[in-house]
Amino acid sequence: MPTDYKRKCVSRGMWTEENLRAAAESVRNNQMGVNEAARHFNIPCATLRRRMKTNHFSKKGLGPSSVLGEQNEEKIKLHIKKLQQNGFAPTRESVRAMAFNLAEQLKIKHTFDKVKRLAGYDWLHLFLKRHPDLSIRKAEGVSLARCQGMNRKEVKNFFELLEKTMTENGLLNKPSNIFNMDETGLQLNNKPGFVIAQKGSKNVAAITSSEKGETITIISCCNAEGIFIPPVCIFKGKNKKAEFEDNLPPGATVYMNEKSAYINTNLFFTWLKNHFLPRKPSGKVILVLDGHSTHCNSVEMLEFAEGHEIILLCLPGHTTQFLQPLDRSFFKSLKSNFNKATAHFIRTNPARKITRLVFGKLFTEAWSLSAVAGNAIAGFRATGIFPLNANAIPDYAFLSDDADLRASDPILPTAETHNVNEIIAAHNDDPNDRSSEEVNETTPLKDTPGTLLNKMHPVPSTSSGIQQARKRSKQVASILTSSNHIQKRKSMEAKKMSTAAAEKSKGDKKVRNTKIKKVDYSSSDKESFISNMDYDTDEVISEEDDNSAECVGCREEYKNTSRKDDWIKCVNCLKWFHEGCSKFQSHCDGCGKVLIKKKK
Repeated sequence: MPTDYKRKCVSRGMWTEENLRAAAESVRNNQMGVNEAARHFNIPCATLRRRMKTNHFSKKGLGPSSVLGEQNEEKIKLHIKKLQQNGFAPTRESVRAMAFNLAEQLKIKHTFDKVKRLAGYDWLHLFLKRHPDLSIRKAEGVSLARCQGMNRKEVKNFFELLEKTMTENGLLNKPSNIFNMDETGLQLNNKPGFVIAQKGSKNVAAITSSEKGETITIISCCNAEGIFIPPVCIFKGKNKKAEFEDNLPPGATVYMNEKSAYINTNLFFTWLKNHFLPRKPSGKVILVLDGHSTHCNSVEMLEFAEGHEIILLCLPGHTTQFLQPLDRSFFKSLKSNFNKATAHFIRTNPARKITRLVFGKLFTEAWSLSAVAGNAIAGFRATGIFPLNANAIPDYAFLSDDADLRASDPILPTAETHNVNEIIAAHNDDPNDRSSEEVNETTPLKDTPGTLLNKMHPVPSTSSGIQQARKRSKQVASILTSSNHIQKRKSMEAKKMSTAAAEKSKGDKKVRNTKIKKVDYSSSDKESFISNMDYDTDEVISEEDDNSAECVGCREEYKNTSRKDDWIKCVNCLKWFHEGCSKFQSHCDGCGKVLIKKKK
């Protein structure tokens, strides 16, 4: 780490560039002499004489300039911003590699590590100090799908559809009739987080309730007026206990899902019918939600919403991080407050685990702190849903590879938009700059520092890769309760049912064509029965028997059979059974037991 030098003479270099230019101007206009101007504008006399002689009035820091020079470092800074704009912000090692490669290409004398081909940590530290608009930040991962989904075209279409829907239904000035619902998960466990401990400790332990806590899904809903509907909690399991709802927020309830703690189509329909509808204000309302299959696949649910004046507005795919109010201003607060409640519970009850029975109390503490009007209103305002404002989405939200956008951005020039004259002017402004060589009008574009950085460290493009990886159509903004969408869902379900019926029929035909294996039995067994002994050892179930035949052992119908066992016809009662449903070779289990008793 380089040493931060502190000047002993605090008065040195305290003058400003404006004063220097004003002093030089007064001397040139014969308004005062050099010494008088230096005293009047507080400029060292020697400095004023030297600057007037060289005609250079730009103020720089004391000491030698940087290795790459001010202009080249500016190019590196612009390239870093360009990478960040496209979702590929460079690491510290990448920036060090940029500096080394640029110095090598421009043939600038340097002291960088030629073995590792990296600039030093000292250079990086001073580079960040010289450019305070850059800092080291922890990046947040954004999937390729979200990068492609969050683009200006999709967002524009969403706001146009939202404005049209609100205008047609007279909801532009009715925040109480505009809702947003979404789900999130909470774990029955505490997260230690950051703690204060002894410096130099090798390991700082923190007690947790369990290794991995059970997940509980929370269905949240609020309107643009700041009112929250009581939440619904989804537990995994079949049997609901009354204790699960103890100490929950007023009006909250618990749903059970046998397979998992996640929401499904039936639970969402139940929530819409029994939880949302009784609290819905009179008239039409807009319910903004994401395009999860549980929200838009049930025709019965869509028709129910349409019949009760609930307009389901689906968000474009992979845009909820910026277009969903609950994601913008509520869920982070809820989880943070829930983590604080669980941590306090473990500290005050070190011998107890966090279970479903104490979840209600902990959740209520977090809900009461987070489900406030300010969070709901801020979420709708930040997403631009209410008040309606398409410009509320910040520019940094759009990470898709848009060449036209980058070309029009003045701070993010591309290799094709470099202006040679501007580069010449920039170099001429600083004659002491330590860049490689002077640029003139005949210098080809490929020799400029910005172009070299684009070649050595190009900005990756993700659009083509995402298009190849996409296996299904992209979810776009749409009105789920529109007649066109409902009709589309009906046709899709009908097609799906016909396909399933065709596959089942094909499977049944394959089973019917399977011959029954030959049955061997002794003559003594034959004599012990009085019933008809006429049968065909290669007999198969006929078309007439298909609808009525069933296994005498497990009672499974032949037309709905799913087992792979052979079907055998009993030589005594002439009934059919699975080979695995009888311990006898040619008799069903009942007839075989009768035969054994008669032998005894």
